[in-house]
Amino acid sequence: MAQVIKPKRSYTAGDAPTTSDLVEGEIAINTADAKLYIRDNSNNIVAIAGGGGGTASGATTEVTQSSHGLNVKDCIRHNGTAWVKAQANSADTLALGVVTAKADANTFTVAQSGRFELSSHNLTVGQWYYLSADTAGLLTTTEPTISQPLVYVEGSNHVFVYPYRPTNLLVNGGASVVPGDNTVTSAKIVNGTIVEADLADNAVTLAKMAGGTDGNLISYDANGDPVAVATGNAGQLLTSAGAGAPPTFADAPASGPSVGKAFFMGQL
Repeated sequence: MAQVIKPKRSYTAGDAPTTSDLVEGEIAINTADAKLYIRDNSNNIVAIAGGGGGTASGATTEVTQSSHGLNVKDCIRHNGTAWVKAQANSADTLALGVVTAKADANTFTVAQSGRFELSSHNLTVGQWYYLSADTAGLLTTTEPTISQPLVYVEGSNHVFVYPYRPTNLLVNGGASVVPGDNTVTSAKIVNGTIVEADLADNAVTLAKMAGGTDGNLISYDANGDPVAVATGNAGQLLTSAGAGAPPTFADAPASGPSVGKAFFMGQL
């Protein structure tokens, strides 16, 4: 009679064994995830096969980390020492993956890319989710300046994980970059260029005006552009040149009332 061998098993999606479940060299299988696990000689639980079925298909890593403090849907990164929650407030803290399963306080699964089953994920179907810039580890529908789209929600129980890692929002087919508000410094502007800006009313002071010649006046030419009226000589009068031309200084008439005399018409 044939002998039936039944390894340790689970029928619950995302349920991975821990070191308390397996001894060194022992195997276990998750029939829901179609994954096979083994405890190696370094005391790690390793997924050695599976993930190619309809429930889960993609790149994952089974991690044993004491008191990791992570939960399913957390966006995480590795800081060189441990796995921690990621945040889109810096290019150095973006995510390497999303937690898709948590076995216990010391073991979890991080998905780098692919299609995964997440029952009762409470995400909006057909929606893109991004790594949050405000809260570490959080998925958000609001795209931050440092844009990292991580999850697309296919259905009520399935999501796609994408390891995108751009650093700015790209527009015009990638031909230009839209910087975040208040992120462009004077060091990033070419010397001698003018940056267009709206000036407030009465904001231009005398100190901000270009220097000129002592005695010059400012008028407008036929095009409506400002023009300097050259300084006249002592005793000259400012005379109009008519419409379309700035005024000029000219000598006083040689005939007529003398300068400095006052005339009064009427009874004395």
